[in-house]
Amino acid sequence: MRCLTLARGLRAMGARCHFICRALDGHFGARIEAEGFAVSLLPTPKGEAPQGPPDHAEWAGVDWATDARDTRAVLDAERPDWLVLDHYAFDARWQQAVWFHGTKLMVLDDLADRPHACDLLLDQSLGRKVADYDGLVPDACRRLIGPAYALLRPEFTQTRAAALAAQSGRPLAHILISMGGVDAEDATSAILRALGKAKLPAALSITIVLGDKAPALAQVQSLAKAFPRPTEVVVDVSDMAARMARADLAIGAGGATAWERCALGLPTIIVPIAANQEEVTAALVAAGAALRVDGPRSAGFPERLSQAVAQAQDQLAGLREKAAQLCDGDGLWRVLAALSPAALAFRAATPKDSRRIWDWRAASGMDRFARRGGSQGFVAHHAWIIGALQDTRQVFRVMTIGGLPSGCVRLERDTSGQGHVSLRLASEMRGQGLAAMLLAEAERVARARGILQLFAEIHPQNGLSHALFRRAGYLRRPDVEGFQMFSKTLSEDV
Repeated sequence: MRCLTLARGLRAMGARCHFICRALDGHFGARIEAEGFAVSLLPTPKGEAPQGPPDHAEWAGVDWATDARDTRAVLDAERPDWLVLDHYAFDARWQQAVWFHGTKLMVLDDLADRPHACDLLLDQSLGRKVADYDGLVPDACRRLIGPAYALLRPEFTQTRAAALAAQSGRPLAHILISMGGVDAEDATSAILRALGKAKLPAALSITIVLGDKAPALAQVQSLAKAFPRPTEVVVDVSDMAARMARADLAIGAGGATAWERCALGLPTIIVPIAANQEEVTAALVAAGAALRVDGPRSAGFPERLSQAVAQAQDQLAGLREKAAQLCDGDGLWRVLAALSPAALAFRAATPKDSRRIWDWRAASGMDRFARRGGSQGFVAHHAWIIGALQDTRQVFRVMTIGGLPSGCVRLERDTSGQGHVSLRLASEMRGQGLAAMLLAEAERVARARGILQLFAEIHPQNGLSHALFRRAGYLRRPDVEGFQMFSKTLSEDV
């Protein structure tokens, strides 16, 4: 799932992505193809699973040399710019065997337990340190470490602010249970049985998320139907961020979904179901962002889960705040920038951009925050753009990603020599940290023109813009004609 998130982001930047998977039980080949990506399925393994090293070698289904040979056969035809490896079964031996000149290698890891021969390494684990990979990666390898690089879909960043605001002060009324799409060990049934013995709020409702390949799906549906609180089972959802935003407490595993929950400030009772989840789980609990209950096979599981639910009810506000502080949801953009740092660029706006900029404004719903008020027709807008481009006091810059225009920023010098900043961002590009890039471009242009004092006027109800400018170092000033004013003084050197 995290590779699909990365591939969608790369595709938006103009890249073509191709997946290589082995045809193991429960593979996601059909799901990947449904997303519009090519898939090469390697043959189903026959015979005994291989033994390590590394520790998870058996997860590949075949020995590393066989898998490298099968993979290389696909790569020889594709010749990619980047190969992204997300598999605990392979180490530097596999990586060196599949590598050929002209291809860079990115590795996704969570364990820091084996050597890699890569150019870029991503480990989004909380508590992980850059030094944990000393001696495990080449000296020249760039390391992206911590939840700041968590590969979350843009919907989580887009939902973040509203979710955090809506949850504030809200009591426990909705629990979301998500133990992974497959949940091979059927932890979900054990959790539901345990909750049946817990002291729960009278108005509580429960949502269970599973994949259609979950072996215990029918059993979970039966248990949900008989549960004494309203309980729904949803399969292969496409709106996970919205469902998390509506929940007050999650019960889930300690995998990558933990960062989705943190981005939305969703308190969690973590039930780790794999050894590689232990480190992340411990770090989240230590940070005060989650509670932990050992797996369903451990002694006293129903009682301990009931106690954790009661504890969570008493600590919801604190758990929400701590979780939200750990992950801001902008990791995908940071990783995309590392993979293709030259893909983001700025150019001067032209009259041909007029319609595009008008569409961005109309789609954003920001017209209601404009000083002129209401929707501006395109004819009037186009005349204004032409005038702005001809005005020597103004600089209009368009941001492109992979050559695709994605946003714009305008800097206007007033009669006192100060600069006024405004920006627009394509709706499909929101939630990736790009608005901050637009503000950075405004500062660069301002310095080049000798403008060291910047201003922005923001409608009182435009909370997203308030937060953006505050994060960029702008300070609140007295209101002007009902608009809130923000300013920033630039240093002469960058």
